[in-house]
Amino acid sequence: MTDDKPRFIDNNNGTITDSLTGLMWAKEDSWQMEGKWLSWDEARDYTHNMAYQKLAGYNDWRLPEKEELLTLVDPDHTIQDKYGKDLKMNPVFPSGPLATAWAADGIGQDGYLVNFNTGKAATLYKSKSGRMTTRVVRGTPISERPFQR
Repeated sequence: MTDDKPRFIDNNNGTITDSLTGLMWAKEDSWQMEGKWLSWDEARDYTHNMAYQKLAGYNDWRLPEKEELLTLVDPDHTIQDKYGKDLKMNPVFPSGPLATAWAADGIGQDGYLVNFNTGKAATLYKSKSGRMTTRVVRGTPISERPFQR
């Protein structure tokens, strides 16, 4: 017997819950919500603002880790980005986001970003370059979870 529960559940309040990771995501990325490109610093500020505004009633929104963003890559499904190109994301997320999203982590002055077109992560200089987007998340960060076999 298989479980027919979908992996991504639309909470009908601007958020989507991933039943596999337990993370709650904003349904739209920062581009869809505000129509602005973001540097890494601006993505961090945007995340703080979403927490302050209590998106969907929650004040613990944060910038996602690279590994968390990679869990949104779905090679079996596609949606269209802002330019009509295919992104490897579940269609529970609405079409129209930007293809690349900033993560909280990085290496020195370089921040990670995930490209939902290619399904891969890369680094880019954090400040004043790389006008991307972000998608806020809440829940226990993957890096803080106990190792499970």
